[in-house]
Amino acid sequence: MNNAHSIFAVRFFSVALVAGSFVMAGCVASSEPEEAIDSATEALIDESGARSIPGQNEMQLERTGDSLALVPNAAWKELAPGVWENGEQEGAGRIIAGAEGHKWAIEQAEKELSELQAQAEEDPAANDAIERLQAQLANLQETAKNIAAAPASLTVSCNIGFYTGPSSPVSGSYGAAALAQVSCTGGCEMFTISAQACTNFGCSPVYSSSRFVCSTPWTYGVTQSGTYGASCSSAASVSPPGIMSSWSGFCG
Repeated sequence: MNNAHSIFAVRFFSVALVAGSFVMAGCVASSEPEEAIDSATEALIDESGARSIPGQNEMQLERTGDSLALVPNAAWKELAPGVWENGEQEGAGRIIAGAEGHKWAIEQAEKELSELQAQAEEDPAANDAIERLQAQLANLQETAKNIAAAPASLTVSCNIGFYTGPSSPVSGSYGAAALAQVSCTGGCEMFTISAQACTNFGCSPVYSSSRFVCSTPWTYGVTQSGTYGASCSSAASVSPPGIMSSWSGFCG
């Protein structure tokens, strides 16, 4: 494979994962809200040897030199250079790639945060949204730093998969989840995955870990419990090449 031309298949999935001793299969959210809980429960996921995961939606990012180009996919529409949104996904799903995409996303988040902070003077309920947006902004800024420090290109072909959305499909309890999975062919590569989930009980820490990944997939992320139907969000990023998947919607 030409070292200047690597392809990243970025798959988005909402099916059950089985990774090592962490089993997420057979967990389906019921149609009725669960009993109210009064504190958040976090679960950190860090497993090797996950089985192959079929993609519900798939997009490819093709790297040539220092640039990333999207291989067209009908489900994902380009919102700005390096930024795509999925209109078919429940909730607001977004992919941000590269320095250009993160710069745009940071500027938008800062603008929205300023508007919410002004609103909070009259509506204290806006404080929950402010907390989630501050966490998202910090995650975007950290990923942007990782992009600046990462090598310009990869020398192997790697698959990068994300799940950012309600936690019930992967943990069996209501809340939010942020997961990423990577594997490579033709060699090995060092990756850093960061993940954070926010619910009505607050935001988890930004969990981050680095690992040398070869052909055995590595799955990393976090789930956090929340109240059924409450506002939730989650984000996971993988560097290199500097891709973030984010979601906002309702706990489920």
